[in-house]
Amino acid sequence: MEIYPSRYKMPVHLRDGTEIFLRPVKETDGPLLSELFKELSPSSVRLRFLSLLHALPEELVYQFTHVDYKKTFGLVTLSNRENSGPIIGVARYAYDSERELPELAVAVRDDWQGKGLGSLLLSRVMAIGKENGFSRFEAMIDPQNKTIMHIFRQIGVDYKICRREQEAYLIEILA
Repeated sequence: MEIYPSRYKMPVHLRDGTEIFLRPVKETDGPLLSELFKELSPSSVRLRFLSLLHALPEELVYQFTHVDYKKTFGLVTLSNRENSGPIIGVARYAYDSERELPELAVAVRDDWQGKGLGSLLLSRVMAIGKENGFSRFEAMIDPQNKTIMHIFRQIGVDYKICRREQEAYLIEILA
């Protein structure tokens, strides 16, 4: 595991002026991520995981919190400045050696959606990915997820739909 990249810890402001705290994910964030999951509506869970999970599986919690800060990276946002929970949003990328691209994902607690948090998280995590040598990303998205397409356009990234896989589109994102 890489040394924790504290240079990414900072207060940030949302569109409405609300101050939140942004930082890289830590190994100890498992309980906070599980709590975030419990706060997501079934619709948000389905859009993020492309299935209706009733709980965040432990293997995913481990995967989300044990990152190397290069090939895998995660950012969380917290609603208070003291750098403690609750987590209100998370974005990450994880390098897929089969596809040779990092896959992007984002989730924002329902009561924080519509404030620019998803855009902030995705643009920051993609910028960090660029710093780590990635110029392209991919994502599996639900074809009904118009919000994520809007976010990609809003943050100024180009994307293309590569193919449909079961009930999702595989898209390629150019950073």
